[in-house]
Amino acid sequence: MRTLVAASLAAIAVGYCLAVTVTGLALDPGHLQAAFAQGSYLGAPPASFALTTLVATLFSGAVTWLALGGAPGAFGPLSALGQRPLGRVACALAPLVVAPWVVLAQDDVSRRPSLLACLVGVSLASAVFQRLAGPSAEVETEPSRAQGAGWREHGPVLAVMGLHALIFSALAVLRDRGLWSATVDLGIFKEALWHTLHGRVMFSPTVGYSFLGEHFAPVLFLLVPLYALWPTSACLLVVQTAAVSAAGWPVYRVARAEGLGRGLSTALVAAMLFSPPMHTALLYDFHMDLLGVPALAALAWAVHQRRYGHAALALALLVSVKEDMFIAAGAVLAARFVTGDRRDKALTAALGAATLLYCGLAMTVLLKRFGPPPGVPVYMSDGTQDGYKFLRNFRHLAGYPGPVLKLLTQPVRFALYALTEARLTTLLGFIAPLAFLPLGARARVLLLAPLGIVLLSDNGEIVALRYHYSAIQHPGVFLAAAYAMGAWVRGSKRPAALGAALSALVVGASATMLATHPASVASRTHAHDARRVTPHVDAVDRLAARLPADARVSVGTFLGPRVSNRPYSIIFPQGLDQSDWALVDLQRPPWPAGPDQRDDILRGLMRADWGAVGWDDGAVLLHRGASTARNTEAVRDLFARRRYEVEGTEQSDFSNCSEAVTGASDGRARVVRADDPRPPGFVVFGPFLRLPPGDYEVTFRMMARDFRAGDGLLGEADVFVRPGRPVAARALTRALFASGGWVDVTVPFSSPDGWLDGVEFRIRSTLRATLVADVISLRARDEAACVDRMMGR
Repeated sequence: MRTLVAASLAAIAVGYCLAVTVTGLALDPGHLQAAFAQGSYLGAPPASFALTTLVATLFSGAVTWLALGGAPGAFGPLSALGQRPLGRVACALAPLVVAPWVVLAQDDVSRRPSLLACLVGVSLASAVFQRLAGPSAEVETEPSRAQGAGWREHGPVLAVMGLHALIFSALAVLRDRGLWSATVDLGIFKEALWHTLHGRVMFSPTVGYSFLGEHFAPVLFLLVPLYALWPTSACLLVVQTAAVSAAGWPVYRVARAEGLGRGLSTALVAAMLFSPPMHTALLYDFHMDLLGVPALAALAWAVHQRRYGHAALALALLVSVKEDMFIAAGAVLAARFVTGDRRDKALTAALGAATLLYCGLAMTVLLKRFGPPPGVPVYMSDGTQDGYKFLRNFRHLAGYPGPVLKLLTQPVRFALYALTEARLTTLLGFIAPLAFLPLGARARVLLLAPLGIVLLSDNGEIVALRYHYSAIQHPGVFLAAAYAMGAWVRGSKRPAALGAALSALVVGASATMLATHPASVASRTHAHDARRVTPHVDAVDRLAARLPADARVSVGTFLGPRVSNRPYSIIFPQGLDQSDWALVDLQRPPWPAGPDQRDDILRGLMRADWGAVGWDDGAVLLHRGASTARNTEAVRDLFARRRYEVEGTEQSDFSNCSEAVTGASDGRARVVRADDPRPPGFVVFGPFLRLPPGDYEVTFRMMARDFRAGDGLLGEADVFVRPGRPVAARALTRALFASGGWVDVTVPFSSPDGWLDGVEFRIRSTLRATLVADVISLRARDEAACVDRMMGR
């Protein structure tokens, strides 16, 4: 009984430690110290903290129960400690006890989820191993059951792959339908495939020449017949997702061949496919790089089996994806070279030489062959890079004596560079949830070489794994983990228990990453809102439907994929001299222009000979030479009566807070709850407008509920202009929302002395209540004068 009481008390204490860690996970160092200063609950609502503590205690209790029922002496060198039940509990709970100090000590908030995942996984694995440790059992090799049971043996991994393909295909298509795909990059690939079907090989009006001159990617020709049958965004998004899902199969086969059981092999595949960085890659348009993921995994499986004919086919597919795939291919071939026999060495060396020859030819000859003709600028060039354009992502490796010799002659410098700051965060994000096991793959640690693309880059977007940059690293990391686990299991006296423990490690760590990492779609702090088809989307689609099929159009980047299948479409405001139509949505980011530049250009077109054919909910369709009779009305509705949905913008400190709300203008609003785990901040900011002199009022349609104890301010609604000057503000108090329903919070402001630049309409939350923000509406008090100024009269 004493043991049970002591173990229960330990579980409760550890539950509190884990709850503190989770509560502070998203707080930067300054806000974290302020939270600690507010007491044991870190300033969180007591009910919310109590729920977090309860869940954490249940988890630590489960770990404790598993450890209490374990076999004495399971840990070898720690066998003396493991002889006693409380000693076994201590071994299992130790990683969770240190979680607050290990995790919250990290100044880089984005580094914390991977470390927490590691600790949770190790704790769970420790408890499972102790529970199951017993006499040595035979290690089940991959052929022993696969041959007897056929495809039924592989049912779990096939289900995981199918579920992944279904979920992320649906999310990607929904994102596109919700007007969050962009010309860069989904629209570019649609342009290239459409023009190929119409006789211009991979031509993209946005790029200005054949896409093969941007990246030599002949793999795209495999998509041409499919695009001919299904010429939609969904075609590319589904193919991309299915390709990544398929990569699970060769990884699974390698894991089984290394002696890992079905459960552990399936868990590894699930962890790879559902890895949060992979969410980012799959949910940012289409990129041919992701087609290389299954090719790389297939290459690894082929060389593992010593089937070099299959390896040559997989390698050909891999290098056809992009001219720089020699790095990923070289990692697999090098790992086989150093671990194989003479035949392996000869064949992998031959394949490696062929790879370098082809990729070198692609970079030095083929890219130029398909590149810009005379007089056409290089797409997105900053004018500072000679030769291969994308070496600009590694500027510190440029110059004499070249990148390879620099790395070889200054290893300390570049190792320190790779293992510090944001690059260390990225590395930990890959290997910490696997308890650093990929580093134990011995010679096959070479499979991690593609991580060097990220760790040696001086491009912040690559280092942060934005867009598609994380995809090609995944197979190497999880294959290295499989090799390390296989060696460990084969050498263990308790292989069955160790296999189960490793499965628990992978599952526990992956679940933690899914629940806490900002890149995970399942995380409350996910970096993006849930995508939906709203009335605004329908309004934009109605305008797009009015474009003639052969219209030459300059289009806002987030509308680009809607109109890519035509002879000429290009990102607004580019190509206006060659366009007859312009389609722009003021409720989507204006890249590559700024909001003020975009608005000035639109008004300038309407002052000239471009007529407003139609406009609706902040989107406008202009046609060169059309009647300009309604342009004044369009300017009034679009700019002097500006209105936009708060949940329709990503300019917020509280992403993933778009919810269905009764009474909201389009059925949805941004809901920032009082128990949000992030620090106080802006529910919405932006949109950085440029307004002429005059008197205005901005109305924030809001609601507040779930008030916390006390009379402190709930926040503030204000008008802010560059370079950091408040113009007007109104305090958000509990009394303001006493009715319990929707409230129009109006803030008047003026610009008597000239145009205002960078105007923002902001709502700040102190997290003392749940704030619900629906619509922001701007009105000029003297609309006629405002419109006249905007029209240059």
